[in-house]
Amino acid sequence: MLKIDRQTIIQQELAKNGSVLIPALSEMLHCSEETIRRDLRELEASGRLTRTHGGAYLMEKYDKSYPTKLRKVYYQDIKVRMAKQAMQYIRDNDVLMLDSSTTCLELARLLVESKYNVTVISNSLLICDLCSEQLSSVNLVCLGGTFRRRTSSFTGYHTTDILSGYHADKAFISCPKITPEQGLSDNQLEESKIREAMLTHAQERILLMDHTKFGPSANVLFGSLDLVDLIITDEPVSAQWEAVKAKSHLRIEICREDGGRSGRRPL
Repeated sequence: MLKIDRQTIIQQELAKNGSVLIPALSEMLHCSEETIRRDLRELEASGRLTRTHGGAYLMEKYDKSYPTKLRKVYYQDIKVRMAKQAMQYIRDNDVLMLDSSTTCLELARLLVESKYNVTVISNSLLICDLCSEQLSSVNLVCLGGTFRRRTSSFTGYHTTDILSGYHADKAFISCPKITPEQGLSDNQLEESKIREAMLTHAQERILLMDHTKFGPSANVLFGSLDLVDLIITDEPVSAQWEAVKAKSHLRIEICREDGGRSGRRPL
């Protein structure tokens, strides 16, 4: 197939789905993944898409967040490790708030498999669908609101209004970025309001943050580190973060590849 034909099909797939994955394109177009990467680089150079790890997507005018389709395949093994460590803090009869992150989707998957009798409050359509399975022991509270296809989540005033009527034992969230100076940040205002409300209305507040999320702030600042009790991550943090930890109540745990954990203390 000619390059121009491949790139035309890639753009058609982007227009239809909003994002594409390199392995799927390679199979569809019967060419190597390296050929697809080269096509994506050329299309990005001409301003027709935004490349990212494992694929590409169309940037919305006012939203820098990655589509859920792409987020689900990023660092999958790390998300599973962090979710397994988060399970150490969950007990029968807990009331839990889970945001629309794909890391929390992995945590929800473990909850369903564990048969724990817990209540899950979430604005994620994917989490609600998973927890609604017939054999699930999860008591589900699905937060309605305005549906965002890009993140498969519900947001808006209706969602935060419902959240204000609950108080959870634990909230688990994974926001796009975190810094010692500016705290938690998001790419989209309404998503940030949901995450802020979950942290505000929970007894224990836990962030699930892989190493890529420790860096320059995203555009929407929504909470200081005072809103967080524990950060679970996959790599050792910088000296700056160690200093923050030493001066505050904040705890940081590193989940290792061997399944072990470091720095854990009971909540």
